[in-house]
Parts: sequence; structure tokens; C-alpha cells
Amino acid sequence: MLALSLLIVTSFSTAEASLFANVTGDIILGGLFPIHRKGSGSKPCGKIQMEDGIQPLEAMLYAVGQINGNPDILPGVRLGVLAYDSCDNPSYALEQTLNFVKGFIAHVNEHHKPEFQCTDGSLPKYRGGDFDRVVAVLAEQSSSVTIQVAALLRMFAMPQISYMSTTPSLSSRDRYPHFFRTVPNDVNQAHAMLEILREYRWTYVSLIYSNTEYGVNGYETLLSLASSYKVCFTSPQRVDKDAFGPQDYDKVINFIRKKTNVRVVVLFAEKVSSLRVMDAARRLKLGSYFVWIGSDAWSTNNRRDFLNPQPSRRKDPDKQVVLEGALAVQPLSHNVFGFDEYIGSLGLEHEAVDPWFREFWHEYHKCDDTNPTVVDEDYDESAPRVSQETGFKQNKFAHFVRDAVYAVANALHNLYVDRCGRGHRGMCQAMRHIDGSTLIGYLANVTFKDEANNMFRFINGTDGPPRYTILNYQRSTNGSYHWHVVGNYTQKEDGTSKLVLNKEKLKYRGTEVNGFPSSRCQEPCKPTQIMIREKLDTCCGHCRNCGIYQYKVGEHTCEDCPRGFRPTKDKLKCSPIPEEFVDLTSPWALSAVAAAVVGILLTSFALSVFWLYQTTPIIKAAGRELSYVLLFGTFSSFLMTFAIIRQPDSETCAITRFGIGLCCTLCYAALVTKTNRIYRIFNNVTNSPRKPRFTSPESQLLITFLITSPELAINAIWLKKAPAEVVNSYPTRDRNYKICKGFDDSSYMIGFIYPIFLTFLCSLYAVKTRKCPEGFNEARYIAFTNYTTMLLWMAFVPLYLSSTSNAIRAVMLALSLSLGAFVQLACLFFPKIYIVLRKPEKNTKQLVMSTHRNSSYLPTSTTPIVATVEKSKIEC
Repeated sequence: MLALSLLIVTSFSTAEASLFANVTGDIILGGLFPIHRKGSGSKPCGKIQMEDGIQPLEAMLYAVGQINGNPDILPGVRLGVLAYDSCDNPSYALEQTLNFVKGFIAHVNEHHKPEFQCTDGSLPKYRGGDFDRVVAVLAEQSSSVTIQVAALLRMFAMPQISYMSTTPSLSSRDRYPHFFRTVPNDVNQAHAMLEILREYRWTYVSLIYSNTEYGVNGYETLLSLASSYKVCFTSPQRVDKDAFGPQDYDKVINFIRKKTNVRVVVLFAEKVSSLRVMDAARRLKLGSYFVWIGSDAWSTNNRRDFLNPQPSRRKDPDKQVVLEGALAVQPLSHNVFGFDEYIGSLGLEHEAVDPWFREFWHEYHKCDDTNPTVVDEDYDESAPRVSQETGFKQNKFAHFVRDAVYAVANALHNLYVDRCGRGHRGMCQAMRHIDGSTLIGYLANVTFKDEANNMFRFINGTDGPPRYTILNYQRSTNGSYHWHVVGNYTQKEDGTSKLVLNKEKLKYRGTEVNGFPSSRCQEPCKPTQIMIREKLDTCCGHCRNCGIYQYKVGEHTCEDCPRGFRPTKDKLKCSPIPEEFVDLTSPWALSAVAAAVVGILLTSFALSVFWLYQTTPIIKAAGRELSYVLLFGTFSSFLMTFAIIRQPDSETCAITRFGIGLCCTLCYAALVTKTNRIYRIFNNVTNSPRKPRFTSPESQLLITFLITSPELAINAIWLKKAPAEVVNSYPTRDRNYKICKGFDDSSYMIGFIYPIFLTFLCSLYAVKTRKCPEGFNEARYIAFTNYTTMLLWMAFVPLYLSSTSNAIRAVMLALSLSLGAFVQLACLFFPKIYIVLRKPEKNTKQLVMSTHRNSSYLPTSTTPIVATVEKSKIEC
């Protein structure tokens, strides 16, 4: 038994005396426990709470005694306790907390900024000085009380550790920067409850919650998370333990029963409200109709008072049947080792330690005037003690009190090592003054082994580890009722959570395993469908398929996929439409490639013939250099096919945009230069020995380059201002083409504006040179070439613009360039090649220089044409 001393002090800060336990020590831990229930009327306190009040206090005293006897924690330093009764009453708890505040003010007055002193010049002490050494307060069980206390202690930077308050709002470091708790946040509990609902596919569920901080926060958390678990809470019901009577609770149960398909009810309320809901269900004979799922407050508190009464009390089978098959979620707990023996060793002499122990003893043993088993004055040592044989059962959250004490003790030990040094024993001067702001940093990072030998640490520097036990209330074969552990819900170090249920142990009613009823408004929609909610009950509705180009957003909405995307098979998201390119195995692409290959071969053949026979009259008359330029342009036109139909990238896009206009420009620039040269020579046939200017091969190449330069400038500026890039084109909702930017909006036609102008200019010179000598007169060939090219483009442009297939557009563009090049080969080169190869007898100077029958350049005795041509060096 703890060797503790008690100081029972009367406080006259209020009209009535206030008891508190003062265990002397070098460092003091404050405590605030609901020793009594909340009173009614003007009374702040009611009946004593044996489990929820006395046990947590005794658990704290027991843990402090263990630490004081442990040489590895705060060696030579003794922890003390100052504990008050909060009566589970927020306003009364604040009055009691003021005692810690006054001690804190005295501590600040002594160690920081002295503002008060006694008449003899000494510094004042509050109640002898023990309150000055309080470094942290263990408080409280109820979330509503805890929040009030936390708001007050925050102003004085005093650490507060709760052993049972689970409301999520307490996790806010902005609002409660000095608050800690050894239990997990209710958000984790809500996840655990929803995991159970999802496991059994209970999608249509009712919810009852209390009108308190605990109940409202639990309700809001469940509601915010429900959709992600595909659970819908229909018409949640709020109960008020202070304002509701039995008829009000009956109305709540009857309202839920009217929901035909609701068979599962989630109860998120404190002990009193939970008991009254159960009583209403029992009165209405509906207790066995529902599957109840309870929160931690429901499952931990009422198992003794409501379901497992002490042997001395008469069991009520109707109450037990109400909850048969119920499931409950409670923080994972373990019995505190040695605590049962500690309680069993206590007698009335412990009143010197716990000022409320005599009241507890009388209530536990039902002592009255007719049952003098225990008397105050002459206590019989053989009287029955508190033990399991007499109905004692350790509270399931006693170990959370133990964890709170050990958290502060280990944080103080780490501070002690830093200030006093490792190996030091007893209090050092540096530990005489401990600021709350300093201890908070050590608390946030403390680690130690809990009662189950698991590593304990505060999650996010505030909450206890999220570990829960899943319980199932079952009737055994002998007719007794008990809670059975059937699973757990834990969160791993990486933040992922997992629900584990042993379904072979789960029972609903009787001995049937897994005989739970269904709780759905309707059969679930197919994975690819959404549910259209009804107006009267938003949890119910009918299923509908999303559109062909829509995907599911949640369970009730469809949205269109962005352009270029289409829904996946499961309709849960959109995936990019596969990019399409010109299929090189398609007949269209093969035709374009075949035409280009044939054209390249024919162009190479023509070039080789012109090279081999370049000294013959007909080749010389054709203008060898310009012919080579023309052949190069023709050759490039065929090569463009491979750039156009290749998979687009920035390089091929730049080549295509630059090349398709340049090829045509190069060809017609050479033709314009050629026809202009002939025109100028034969329009200047005189007796003057002076030849026309700029008719030499070098001049002709320069003129060709100058004529081509505008196209080069246009393309260069165009590429500079709008660099070539690859974009996606969507001619239809289910087609996605990867193309060069501008290919789908005909802006590529800009490159053909200048070549078209050269085509008309070339046609004009062809007409003007139609009466030149036979070997120089290519007017009809050039004219035919131009007319044919124009017809090809007139046919190509409408087809190009009207086509919705980018693949066909690319093939048409390639074929058009190839056909234009074929026309040039056929009209301008093949006639000469035919004469060179098949009619060599016509490849003479006399025949080349012979006049056309309609020629106006008739020879005279003084100015023969041959002489003029020779003078002009037209043969080069």
C-alpha cells in the first residue's frame, strides 16, 4: 500500500468546504476527477461515482506510487498529488481549477516578476506552498468539462493531460496549445465505426447523438466521413439528457422505427443519454429489432451499471436482451497490472489518503443503519474488502490514467536529466522551478512503454495512439450476457488504418454466428451507376447510368470528361483517349509512300540523265543549272511525304511547315527565272553586239534565290513568332489525333500563298515566250504544268478543309505535293529525256534552234537567230 500522507484542508473561497487530497512531494501533479455525478437543482454535486470517479483517482495514486518506487524514473525525486472533485460539472470544475491557478500565480510571483509580498517582506505562499509546485493537471473525463478547464489553464501555460476526453476540437493546437490526452481523437473512432458499417454493407443507418460537445462533434465527424464509406445516415436524432423526458425518448425510437429498412442504429452519446435510449427501446418492445453500434462512452461506461450489475443487484433480463448482438468501439485498453490487488488492500484507513474513500466504501458495501457490517469507529479488519469476489471490476480506461501519469513523469525525467545530469539523485536547484511552456516541449516528444508493452507517444503532439477494440454483446449457452472482443482497429506508423474482425466470433442473437440483418434502403447500384436521391429521404433513390462520355463524381453525380478524355470502364475517372497517328500500314499511307518512292526514283533518273547528257544541245537549251534547281525542288516535294506522315514531333512539324511551301516556291522560282531569261533574250534580238544582262548561270541562280527569299523570310518569321509544336486534335468526342499545331485549322495554307503567286507569274511569262524557237519554247509545257497544278490544288483544298480525319488530311497533303512534282517531271523533263534517249537525231543545234512556225523571230540575212542566241550564250 502506498505510504502516503493526507492533508484534508478546508477552503473558504466559497460558502462550502471543498475536500482535496494532497500527497506531498518534490514535484506536484494536479488532478481533476468526476468523483460525484453532476447535481440537480442548486446542488453542484450528486451521488458518488464508483467506477468513473473513485477508480481514476486511485489509478493516479497507484501510478504515482509506482513511479516513486522506480529508481529509473526521477531518481531520488518524489512526485506528489493534489486532486479535486469536478462533479462532472463544468462550472464547478472551473471553481476547483482556480486552486491550481492561484498556486501558479504564487509560483510566477516567486520565480519571475514579484508583485505581492507579505508585511514582513517575504513572498506569499498559497496554502502552504504545495500548489506552487504543480507542474501539470490531469483533467478530465468529460469533454464538456475538459474544454472549460483547458480554456482556463491555457491562459497560464499550464499543461493539461486528459485520460478520456475524445472530442476532435481539443486537437487544435491553436485553441488548446497546452492540451494533451492519452486517448485517441474521436475522428479515429468515427473511422472505426464506419469501417464496421462498410464491412457489413450497412448503407442505410440511423444515428442518435447527445446534445453535448462529445455527441455533436461525433455526429459531425461521422456525417463528414460517411460518403467516403458509402454510408448514409437518415434523419439523425439529437437527445438532450437535461430537457428530454421518457416520452421524448420514445418519440425518437418510434421515428426511427418508421424507417422501414433501418435495422442499424449508431449511438454517439454519453452514459446517461445512452441508458435512457435503451430504456425507451425496451419499453416499446423494439430493443431486439435494432442492431446497436455504440461509441466509447456507451461501451465503457454502461457495461457495469446497465448490463453487468453487481451480484448483490437483481439482473434485469429485458435490459440485457435490448443490447444482445450490439457492437461497440472503445479505445484499446488493458488492465493495469497490480491495480486490483492494490484496491483489494485498501481499507477504511485509506480515508487518510482519499477523502472520498469512506463514501465509496459505504456505497460499495451498501452500508446503512440496518447493515452494520462496517462502522466508522471500530472497523473490523475481517470485513469483506473491495475485490472481484465482491463485484469489483477494473475500469477499462484506468490504464489511460496510468499513461497520463507516466507521460508527465517521463517528460519530467527527460527534463531532469538535461538539467541535473545523468546519474544525479534527488532534486537539484535547476528543478526547483519548472515553467509549463518548457514541460510542454518535453511532453510532446515523450515516449515510453504502456501497460501492454506497446510504445506510447502523442500523435501530432496531442492525441493518444489510435488503437481500438471491437466488442460484441453476446448471450452464452447458460443464459448470461457478456461483452466479447471480436476485433480491433489500429493505425500504423505510416498513417494507414486497418479493421480486423473475427467474424467466427461475432453473434447477433442467440447462438447464430453472423446472423446480422440487412440495413439498406435499396440494393446497391452497380459500380458504374449513380443513385438519384429521393426528395423525402435523401438516403434512398434509384440507380441511373452515366452518359457515354461521363464519369462518376461520388455516388450521386455524373460529370462530363474533359475534351480528349473518356471514362474508364468502371466510370470512376477519365482516361486520355489514345493518340492516333497516320497508320503506315493503311492503303492511304502506303499509296502516299509508294508515290513518293516512285517519284524519288524518277527524279533521280531524270537528274542522272541531265548530268550525263549535259553537253547536248537540248539539255543546254533547257538551262542546266535551273533544271538542277527545279529537280531539287521536285525531289524535296517527294521527300516531304515522309515528314508529313511521320509521328509528329517539334522537328517534323517545323520541317513540314517550312518545307511544303518552300518546295513549291523553289520549283516555280526556277521556272519564273527560266521563262524571264528566255523572254528577255528573244525580245532583245538585234544587231547590237551587247547581250542581255543577267543571263549567265550565276545570275540565274542568284535571281532564283532572290525570288525564293520571300518564302524563306515568311517561314522564318512564322516559326519565330509561332514555334512549331505538337498539339492534340479532337475531331470527334472519341478521337484524339496528335498533330502539328495549325494542321487542323488550315493555317498551314499560309505557306502556299507565295507559290500560288509565282504560279500565275510563271504562266504570264509562258504566254510571252510562246513564239520562241522550238528548243527554247516550253510555254505549252509550263502552261500545262501550271494548269494541272492549279486543278490539283483546287481539288485538294476543299477535300482538306472538309475532312474530319487528320490522317486523311496528312495523306492528301502528301499526295498533292507528289502529284504536283509528277506533273513537273512529266511536262518539263520527260519530253527532253525522251529526245535524249529515244530520238538522239533530234538532239542537234539546228533542230533545237529551229523556229516555231508561228514565231515572230524570223531569221534574216543579217541577224540570224543562231548568231543571236550564240551571242547571248543561251547555251551557257
